[in-house]
Amino acid sequence: MGLKRYIFRRLLLIIPVLIGVSIIIFSLTRMAGDPAAAYINEKMNASQIADVYQKYHFNEPVYVQYFYWLNGILNLDWGWSKTATMPVTDAIAYYLPATFELALTSIIIAIIAGIALGTTSAVKKNRPFDHTTRVISLIGVSIPVFWLGLLLLLVFYAQLGLFPKGGRYSDIFILTGVTKNLVTGFMTVDSLIMGNLNFFADVIWHLILPAVTLSFSSIALILRMQRNSMLEVLHLDYIKTARAKGVPERAVIRKHARRNALIPTTTVVGLAFGGLLSGAVLTESIFQWPGLGRWSAKSILRMDTASILGFCLLIAFIYVIANLVVDIMYAYLDPRVKLG
Repeated sequence: MGLKRYIFRRLLLIIPVLIGVSIIIFSLTRMAGDPAAAYINEKMNASQIADVYQKYHFNEPVYVQYFYWLNGILNLDWGWSKTATMPVTDAIAYYLPATFELALTSIIIAIIAGIALGTTSAVKKNRPFDHTTRVISLIGVSIPVFWLGLLLLLVFYAQLGLFPKGGRYSDIFILTGVTKNLVTGFMTVDSLIMGNLNFFADVIWHLILPAVTLSFSSIALILRMQRNSMLEVLHLDYIKTARAKGVPERAVIRKHARRNALIPTTTVVGLAFGGLLSGAVLTESIFQWPGLGRWSAKSILRMDTASILGFCLLIAFIYVIANLVVDIMYAYLDPRVKLG
């Protein structure tokens, strides 16, 4: 099967997956509480409250409510976010750049550190470096993200004063009007578009601690997968043949062993990125990061069902796309893989 046909087929399969996910999350939110709470306030009288129930069909059976909600989704009307006081689609567009920027920085850190440490650990099997990285990976998958984030704040903000306590940039850039010129919502990109290197440096300064916190568990997973995969590849016949032909050890590791070892690691990376986007709730809350995770956490506390539904549906879509990208990368890294 050709790549274009395969991608088209997988994109079609996204539809039933998202419908199934939407049914599950819609049913759960309806069981959790009254969906009209996001549209009602204490100033409304009984007549106005009744109008809300009638307008949004909250007085209809659940399956009828679902079809009205699904129709709104298809028409880009995802409901009203009580938490963000704006339509859910506008809230997602507002908060997504912050989460995406944080997740992208985290996965870059995780890929570079995880692959480098995992490869070196396999090459130096049972040596002190290998034992150290194995301990690091064990700690990485064991430490709760909220504990690590608070620890980093305690050391690098409260004790050493090297990094800020949270947010995406310093208040001085609000007072000077710099943030009024934002274009994309991605602060690193906007600062470069404006040519403001001070703003860019400040954004990176605010980004380091939350990105390291969020990436730590992913580093551990990628490290372990890369190490195990490298150990398996290093014992294959073609590696022994390359060494017998006198190929330098560095070339054997980089050009032959590491590329094939990256095939199973690719799966971890793809799914880790989806997990970073959806699992940034604690990190964003600790570092006051104005992203999807913090917005969804506030929405849950306020029983803002429209926001919860929008967030869950978006994350489901991201996971499906991440799986598709992983499969395509598989085919690129290993020509023997047949798309079907």
